[in-house]
Amino acid sequence: MAHLKYETLLNYLENRLSVEERSEVDAHLVGPCQRCHRRLILLRAVLDSVTNDRTVAPPTAVLKLAVELRQGRYPQPKFWNRVIAVLSFDSHLQLSSAATRGGTTRTRQMLFTAEQVDIDLKIKPGREDHELLGQVLDIRQSTGFLPAFVSLQNNEGQQRATETDSLGQFAFHGITSGTYDLVFDLDDQEIAITGLEFQDE
Repeated sequence: MAHLKYETLLNYLENRLSVEERSEVDAHLVGPCQRCHRRLILLRAVLDSVTNDRTVAPPTAVLKLAVELRQGRYPQPKFWNRVIAVLSFDSHLQLSSAATRGGTTRTRQMLFTAEQVDIDLKIKPGREDHELLGQVLDIRQSTGFLPAFVSLQNNEGQQRATETDSLGQFAFHGITSGTYDLVFDLDDQEIAITGLEFQDE
């Protein structure tokens, strides 16, 4: 059986499949299919974020499954590839005339590169929390916007997730200060930005 589509997994989570269709999905997941399990976890996190205003940790069952996957209970497929993105531009590292005069720029602009993908990030600090805006671009095409599931995880294992829109854009709001990993689940690989810092001004 081919890998399950996001639409099928979403209908599965929202109990909108027929009994026969649900049985087919259950049989595929029991396989086990590592790739579809990962997508199911991310989809469930997205639904929980939307339902609970994007601030509630994933359900215990999701965290348990994630731990089991990380401990190697399910074999890692050979085709899966994780790439660490490299920072190619950071506005906080640029010497500007404003900085020379003693001024500060609160918004931070960064550009990361990973193989054929560019990831543009913008961090907007607030009084008590932060906002992260981003866009995923396929540099092989002039209008190459890549669909991806995006997860943001802190050092305590708390995770939030969302999905890019038709222009490859995504956003996280209400981020507390700390260090996070930003992970992009693309069709055939995973791209990670590690050690992303959100600091109070």
